Amino acid sequence: MKNEYSGRLQTGRMTAIMALLISLMSLFVSLSGIFNKSLYEDLLQVGSITQTLIIGSRGQDIVFAPLALLLAVFSILYLLKHNYKIFITILGLTGNFLYGYALYAFQGQYTTLYLIYILILGLSIYCLIYGFTSFESDFIKTTFLSKSIRIAISVFLFFIIIMLGPIWIARIIPDITRHTPQETYGVFVLDLGIIFPAIAITVSMLLRNKAFGNILAGVILFKAFTICLSWGFAEVYSRLNGVISGNYEMVAIPGILSVISLVFYVVYIQKLNVTQIVLDR
Repeated sequence: MKNEYSGRLQTGRMTAIMALLISLMSLFVSLSGIFNKSLYEDLLQVGSITQTLIIGSRGQDIVFAPLALLLAVFSILYLLKHNYKIFITILGLTGNFLYGYALYAFQGQYTTLYLIYILILGLSIYCLIYGFTSFESDFIKTTFLSKSIRIAISVFLFFIIIMLGPIWIARIIPDITRHTPQETYGVFVLDLGIIFPAIAITVSMLLRNKAFGNILAGVILFKAFTICLSWGFAEVYSRLNGVISGNYEMVAIPGILSVISLVFYVVYIQKLNVTQIVLDR
């Protein structure tokens, strides 16, 4: 099979199968959050969640349902046609669900589906591990992005860190002073502890023209697009439901970031190439 790549074929297939399972479980829990009003209301009655977080969770569910379908489509496409660009997209989408349900798991949203949140979280972690180890070193060395594309992506990704990093730190310091976390403290934990360092590593690899950075860039860009899309929609949805008022800059920020991430991802997919024909083994 020429001009296409599946990494170590068996591992690539295993990654796609795990991603398909993630998509089906995510579709189930997101649809449950949308249509089963008692799912979150039960938590409100016992005081373990506020109305603001309920609306935010439903906003995420509304975005995650079509993204789950998209992950299922890409997973099936990869099983039928072992294309490395489809594979990179699968990893980006998997990162989205890992992030989303890590928030549910870490913040203790103990709905009746809580064990499924944990299952999605765990499966997403191992799906990414399998996925990244699917790329053989010989293939990684053949990937190519032009210097201008690498620099442009690096500047954008670094901008995310220097813009959101100080905002998150400014928001978390008062919580530390009060010894009381915000409802969405999981966002600060994941971003400051995992996501921002991952972005920084990707930027470093791209600027130093390290081949694996070419792979990471696509995963990070697509994850940034989906997470910012979910964040932005949740901000809008919360305002439409009257649980948040004013301060529309917090709608503009994720909206702009999601659009730019998508544009960069489209350019990335078009410009990413391999410098020689690779045969599946």
